[in-house]
Amino acid sequence: MQPKPSQDVRDTRQGEEQRPLLGPDGEVVYDPPDDDLQTPQPSWLQRQWGSSCIRTLAILVLLLMVCTLVVLVLLFFGMAIPGLAHGPGKKPPVPRGPIKNVVVLVQENLSFDSFAGGLTYNPDIDGLVNRTYCNPSNIADHKSPKVCAKPTAKNVAPDDPDHSIAGGSMQIYSTYHPDNTSDPAMQGFVTEQIRSYRIDQDLSRAAEVINYYTPDHVPVFSAMAENFVLFDRWFASVPGPTNPNRAYLTSGTSHGHGMNDLDFMTSALPQTSIFEQLSEANIDWINYSNTSWFLPDALFYKWTVNSGKSETHVQPLDQFYADAAAGTLPPFTWINPECCSYMSFHPPSPINMGEGFIKGVYEALRSSPQWNETLFILTFDEHGGFADHVSPPEQVPPGDDLTCREWALDGSAIEFKFDRLGVRVPTVLMSPWVGKGVVQNRPADHDNDFSHTSILKYLSELWDLPVLTPRVAWSPSFGGLITDTYRETPETLPEPCPNQF
Repeated sequence: MQPKPSQDVRDTRQGEEQRPLLGPDGEVVYDPPDDDLQTPQPSWLQRQWGSSCIRTLAILVLLLMVCTLVVLVLLFFGMAIPGLAHGPGKKPPVPRGPIKNVVVLVQENLSFDSFAGGLTYNPDIDGLVNRTYCNPSNIADHKSPKVCAKPTAKNVAPDDPDHSIAGGSMQIYSTYHPDNTSDPAMQGFVTEQIRSYRIDQDLSRAAEVINYYTPDHVPVFSAMAENFVLFDRWFASVPGPTNPNRAYLTSGTSHGHGMNDLDFMTSALPQTSIFEQLSEANIDWINYSNTSWFLPDALFYKWTVNSGKSETHVQPLDQFYADAAAGTLPPFTWINPECCSYMSFHPPSPINMGEGFIKGVYEALRSSPQWNETLFILTFDEHGGFADHVSPPEQVPPGDDLTCREWALDGSAIEFKFDRLGVRVPTVLMSPWVGKGVVQNRPADHDNDFSHTSILKYLSELWDLPVLTPRVAWSPSFGGLITDTYRETPETLPEPCPNQF
């Protein structure tokens, strides 16, 4: 919102009017002089010449004033420069390509290896099938027993692994204080789990942090991947917890927040979000939410509350199903699941109940009149402390120049500069306009890896929006995966696995 202009306007009176003046018919009129000198009267030709010149001059001045006014109006409403906000009443920009509606569902706390590492339909998937992946039980003692990944992950994880930034450093680098010489060997997950829960005598319990699911355990997600586009090199934005990652997902930065602190509960984040951007461009959106004790993602931001959008554009999850059935979903849909008991996958949420939820969202979209113009993106906000064997990218631009500080389990202080990505998370693109069974690794036309802010990069291309932050600018878009060929897609997905694993 732009500040109101100051009412304290200085006096700018013009000088007194000067003769000669134009008469009713455009002729030049002269006042009699004050002295006794007689001024020669102009000839008819001189009078006509003066009248014509003044008319022409007046027309030019009028045209100049009109042109200036038009330019000022265009600049004020942001319509003269591509990427600026569109003024009231202006139609939203026409999306590029066949996608008119984007739906994003961000689930909770699973790494790629833990949830998708057991998929077998395509040998190109960089998972755990035909791979031995182990961690020492004590990273400081390489003679300590090793704990290796097995396809025996439980429906309900017995413990919620550490997913702080400090814990992520230990899991990735085997130290709380990585530097330029640290090796991101992905060997510290079991050690951090044992330290967090003091379970050094129960390695089978500690192994839950590194075990994974088979396709039989996750038939819904497996079917999604097999029928659409699976990313096997998509990274979270922050090697830390939920809300900083969700802030990056929706604004391209966490504004220096590395923990789920009070600012996320009080709508205190000041940065521009995708929700604000879309509103300024007259592109409608709704954040459908089933959250309980924490705020939906759109409510992280001051603007959402101050603009009144918190009252009109944050709706209960039931409304999503009604709008999908009626074909009235907005161009941009953001979905928050419940957390953390039954639908989000976040421990102790049962895996099969989470599968039931994502199945229901997909089938609601598939049966919607809007499906033939929809792109459905399913991703996970962060790895949740669960193990993954692929090292995240380093030396990436942060969203801004703010850093965060926190304490590690050993009592030491750490500072994080948001210059490296989080752990891989499973991500799927679903639409009748994407290929079937595509396994997307690194982008073929870009040097950088896909991550959460790739969603914002794609939206900036789809609707001609400004790029929000340096992190978004760094991120590749997945727009090239949208084809120009419509195809049939499954109307329903398999039922979730019964609660027997």
